[in-house]
Amino acid sequence: MTLVDPNGMPVRVATDTHELPGLPAPTPLIFNFGHEVVRVNAMQRPPRQPAVVQRLGHVVVQTTRYRASLDWYLEHLGLLVSDFSYYPGQRERGPVLSFNRCDRGSTPADHHTLVLSLGPENRYLHSAYQVADLDTLAAGGEYLLDKGYHRSWGIGRHVEGSQIFDYWRDPDGFLVEHFTDGDMFDNTLEPGWAPFSSSGLGQWGPKVTSDFLGLHGAAGGYGLVPGAIEGLVSVVNALRDDNEFDVQRLLGVLKGARS
Repeated sequence: MTLVDPNGMPVRVATDTHELPGLPAPTPLIFNFGHEVVRVNAMQRPPRQPAVVQRLGHVVVQTTRYRASLDWYLEHLGLLVSDFSYYPGQRERGPVLSFNRCDRGSTPADHHTLVLSLGPENRYLHSAYQVADLDTLAAGGEYLLDKGYHRSWGIGRHVEGSQIFDYWRDPDGFLVEHFTDGDMFDNTLEPGWAPFSSSGLGQWGPKVTSDFLGLHGAAGGYGLVPGAIEGLVSVVNALRDDNEFDVQRLLGVLKGARS
């Protein structure tokens, strides 16, 4: 079945699909945590190789009509909101970004499967893929560096969702995230609220980059205002149209990008 969301984006809903066997998982490493020693006379030697992806974790979509889009996905797909974000100083105007998870009842689900973000145009921003652990993620990143790929941002740990993350540009310029150790929620948790800021995207790790935020026209991040000519055109067009991205929202996203 193919549905169409308020942005005109087709959403294909599939059930009872043919399942393929999973890729072989890396052997779990044994860790010594502080004074708790369980690995003796054995070395850690994780191979530098492509990170084995276990599954698609989430996608991030930007929309000029955030509230209508959020209501649509909550109603048609039964999603739950894990966390809301609002622009600094604009709490009374409501959220501009939400991390939305599947409602699986008492069975834990990823903190977010779909992220919706208000922005100057309707577009896909990035997708994220789970890997087994930090060593798989980091060694896979070293492999990508050796092959000449561009790291957009990472390695670090997010706040909302808690994932250890590593962001890369694929050959077409799209943003791709490898992550591990994300939060899992059942359906009993109420949404959290926090102001949106670039510094608030990570608990630790390098400072968030302009490339990730989309400040140079790159297709990624959480949909901040791009700096390329085509991005500025999209901002002007959005301000002219009847949607949620108005001048106050533009000022809010610029303030969030600087904070």
